[in-house]
Parts: sequence; C-alpha cells; structure tokens
Amino acid sequence: MNKQSSPLMRRIALCGVAVVGLSVASIGSARDRDDLITTASTAGTTAYIVGKNIDDDFTQAQDFADTQSVALRREAAMGDGENLDALAALLHEDDPDAFGRWMQDNYAQLYGSQAAQQSNVVDRIVAMR
Repeated sequence: MNKQSSPLMRRIALCGVAVVGLSVASIGSARDRDDLITTASTAGTTAYIVGKNIDDDFTQAQDFADTQSVALRREAAMGDGENLDALAALLHEDDPDAFGRWMQDNYAQLYGSQAAQQSNVVDRIVAMR
C-alpha cells in the first residue's frame, strides 16, 4: 500500500504545482486582456463616432482631445498610440502612422509654450497642418 500511495502522492503534488502555475499565468494574461479590451473599445468607439456627421467630427475631436489630453500628450511624445490613431480618424487623416510621427516631430510647438497649453491641441494641429 505504501508503494502505491507514493506515485499517487507525486501525481497529486504535480497537479497542484500545475494548478498554481496556470493560476499565475492566468493573472498575467488577464492584465493583458484588459489592455486589449481598452484598445478594442477605444477603436470601436472611434469607428462608431467617425463619419456620423463630418461637421461634428471636428467638435468631437476637440472633446476627445480634452478628455484624453494626458494620454495624447504622452503618445505624441512617442509618436504612436491608440489615442493618436483615434484622433487621426476624427481629423480624417489618411495615414495614422504619419500623423503620429508628425505629432512627435512637432511636439515642442504643440505642447511647449504656455500659450499653446491654453488652447485645444486640435486647434493647434489644424493651424499647423
């Protein structure tokens, strides 16, 4: 009986280790899924909003820039990001990647001066492009 319980105990211990490992992996992937959900929801919202009424897209771009100002500023410094892509769509930019690079190249003019920080970034973008 002792010889039979030893392999059984090993199997139980091995299963326990596997369960703990899978739990840790699930926690890490849940965080990644949250990031994907956020990205997908931003893209979905933008796709829904853009093109509904072209005259309102400029106003929606301004509102979006106000609500996402911290993320847009960070992504403009990097030249890439989901919020920049969403803003590019609202502004009817043909190439979101080129728009992101332009934002990065013109970061100091868009965000540097005190006067620039007092107006909406969309107004500054339109004035410069």
